[in-house]
Amino acid sequence: MTEKQHQRQALSLLHTSDCHLGTSPARRQEAAFAAAMDLAIAEGVDAVIISGDLFDHNRVGDDVLSWAASQLARLSCPVVMIAGNHDAHPETSVLHRFGLHIEELPITILDSLEGTTTHLPELELTVWGKSMDDHHPGFHPLDGLPDRPDSGWCIAMGHGLVMPDETPSYRSSPIYPSHLDALDWDYVALGHIHRHMVIRESPSMVAYSGATAESLEGEPAVLLVALDPDTGVSLNLRELTPSPVA
Repeated sequence: MTEKQHQRQALSLLHTSDCHLGTSPARRQEAAFAAAMDLAIAEGVDAVIISGDLFDHNRVGDDVLSWAASQLARLSCPVVMIAGNHDAHPETSVLHRFGLHIEELPITILDSLEGTTTHLPELELTVWGKSMDDHHPGFHPLDGLPDRPDSGWCIAMGHGLVMPDETPSYRSSPIYPSHLDALDWDYVALGHIHRHMVIRESPSMVAYSGATAESLEGEPAVLLVALDPDTGVSLNLRELTPSPVA
């Protein structure tokens, strides 16, 4: 650890994914998402990261988009998100329409197909993510990750399936062990798997948050991520207690 890294400020993040807002006809997903925003506010997190599939499909109505924007507007912290396979980012992606609802909010959608980086200077936090144009075996969510910056905390986001070995797979959006072995960023925030899973703890902490409405053995939960300059990255899966959404 360099001297600059040792001097980093402690941060807390809320990591979620696979929110699947707009699932019909149930409102379970919306209730869980609202509860996640409640928790982010109660805990005073420094940022919220959403690792894909905020929406269930590209045809969700503008009422869903407006509602999601109103929930995110309750936060007093920045939000960084990427597309997933349900709201993939070709020309018809729902995220294009969603952008019109969040123009005045501190929300960054990392929408480059080659991968892009955003820096939140007030937090000394760098976040990288790669948008998905289509969910297929040739899309590798962590390809193109640059070298980590010299200072601050560094988080990579990806939406895909971690594979057990290097055997070429027919599965879409694979993440092979060699992709993870090459990482030296502090935390890799994954989406796509609906149950919370810690993939590895070093050299980078790599974890699926799980789906907002079912990450804790089928029950609603989100992942709180603590970034501490002395102890590193630690995770706390927090159960949610949603209220019905009208």
